[in-house]
Amino acid sequence: MDWLFKAVMTAAMVLLVMAVAGRSGRRWAGVAAALPTITAPTLAWLLHDRGEAFAVNAAVASVSASAVLAGFSLGYAWASRRGGVLSGLGWGLAGGLAMAWPAFAASASLSHALVLSLGCSALAVGFIPAGPRERAARRRSHRLLVCAAIAAGGTTALAATLAPVLGSVAIGLLASLPVISGAVAMVEHASGGHRAAAVFLRGYAWGLFGKAAFGAAFVLLTPHTGAPAALILACGCAGLMSLVRLHPPSIDVAPGAGPLSRAE
Repeated sequence: MDWLFKAVMTAAMVLLVMAVAGRSGRRWAGVAAALPTITAPTLAWLLHDRGEAFAVNAAVASVSASAVLAGFSLGYAWASRRGGVLSGLGWGLAGGLAMAWPAFAASASLSHALVLSLGCSALAVGFIPAGPRERAARRRSHRLLVCAAIAAGGTTALAATLAPVLGSVAIGLLASLPVISGAVAMVEHASGGHRAAAVFLRGYAWGLFGKAAFGAAFVLLTPHTGAPAALILACGCAGLMSLVRLHPPSIDVAPGAGPLSRAE
């Protein structure tokens, strides 16, 4: 039943983070969705089950995986302008898949992983299209929060269970799949249109800087502070990065719009 405990603990953490973020607007919900709410628990379980070296290697892979997530967000945002939810999801997955091999190759070195992830995240922030102000119907969905939490918990449990089989790099990438972001982007798109999805995805792309900072901090601090302390400090680094205000051209929606949030 160890897998169930891991899944429940991770789901509870994700539910708490997304519920809090849901009161701050779509953009900040996107930033929160990029926090390592799946990666951090996965590293904690890997640290306990597989040891420090395994967890560090997985953390490097999680840094390079930000490039995959940036490709997903950019692909979804652009496709959503002309198509529906399925089109956006398909092109988002295609964008992420296009970065899968570079991310895998960069996982051998933290410096390479950082260059790739930060570069791709910057491109996503810069090129996700903006639009005029939009007013959307008021709509909320607590089911989305629960579904995202369950999906995150399941991903963490799966990653921890498959670790002995797949290896540290594959597990680091698996723990960074766009589980939460994909679900939220689809619901925002369906309820508020492509502009609402773009607001969320721009915030998400910005939040990937915090995700990269988390992985890098964990890798660099572990030899000096020990892995448990490094994990806590790395979470703090991700949180601080997420507090930096996002200033690109924005798309505003009506107060209370969207399934997770009051829009900004």
